[in-house]
Amino acid sequence: NVGFVRQELTKAKEAVAKFKEMVKEAAENGASSGPAIGGARRQMNDDKTRTLYERVGGDLNIETGVEIMYGKALQDSRVRSFFEKNQRKMAGIRKKMFQFLSGYMGGPKLYDAANLKPAHYHMNVTDYHFDAVLELFSAAFLELGVHPEANK
Repeated sequence: NVGFVRQELTKAKEAVAKFKEMVKEAAENGASSGPAIGGARRQMNDDKTRTLYERVGGDLNIETGVEIMYGKALQDSRVRSFFEKNQRKMAGIRKKMFQFLSGYMGGPKLYDAANLKPAHYHMNVTDYHFDAVLELFSAAFLELGVHPEANK
């Protein structure tokens, strides 16, 4: 279907433009923006006067952390069943996870926390599962070079 291909191509172009803008912004902010992707540069001290959102590196690190965590979750037998869905569903879960974490950490409020409990009620998520996901997020943020104090 030509219309579908055009729509997907437009989405891809928008995603590339967004990525280029994020790279440009990261380059302009230089060393003041927090840890580099991939842990190439570790933050030497943790400024607790800043929001958690700023301390972990803002949207770029949160979104990247979600992607890393999701990849880990798909490999982890403790939680894989909660995350192993069709591509469209997984993209929606990652988006909502990013939106929630951004607001929760002090960034833009993009997700209504009132939706959190109803969205998970039927899933039978236990403390065991919750702790496993936190463990995966912690590992993801450490990979990104987030200071261990901000990662607690």
